[in-house]
Amino acid sequence: MNHADSCPYCVRTRLVLAAKGIEHESVQVDLSNKPAWLREMNPRNRVPVLEHDGHVISESEALGEYLDEVFPEPRMMPADAVGRADVRMLMRRFEDLSDAYYAARRGEDGAVDEMHAQLGWVEELLGQHDYLAGDAYTLAEPAYWPWIVRVDRVGGSLDAFPAIRAWLERLDARPEYRVEHELLGLGATPGSRAAR
Repeated sequence: MNHADSCPYCVRTRLVLAAKGIEHESVQVDLSNKPAWLREMNPRNRVPVLEHDGHVISESEALGEYLDEVFPEPRMMPADAVGRADVRMLMRRFEDLSDAYYAARRGEDGAVDEMHAQLGWVEELLGQHDYLAGDAYTLAEPAYWPWIVRVDRVGGSLDAFPAIRAWLERLDARPEYRVEHELLGLGATPGSRAAR
């Protein structure tokens, strides 16, 4: 897989690869000096990009679903059509949260408030179930985690979101999330007992 350690979209894909125990070659891409071959592999000139069985797959959402179909254990998409649609809808709705996150990162007026508003509906979901799409871990978890775990880095706070903090702690119990915490230098989950 061609990726960059700090890229949250790459984190998504690494979490899926790790959860499924898929061995892969890791090629680091310098995002400030992208190699010419990256655009040849992905016309959008972005990471992550995976080459598998002679096919080039890019875009973290597509990669997650591809890996779940080709390496079905453990399953990360629900078995039923409605459950899969729920996860896909969450993936689309994620853009509302990421738009607010990046606006906050750029320091735009009102962006932190908008990010907190977007976290509000995530909090509501997690107040009803242990995971974003219900009671089972799905591709939605690695899709959201890389941004939510960094909220404090863009001026936000998870203090008002106990269900999100509990979700982060559940994910931290998984070895692949602990590895990402260390790789990204995130320390303890914001609001967790270890961070207090």
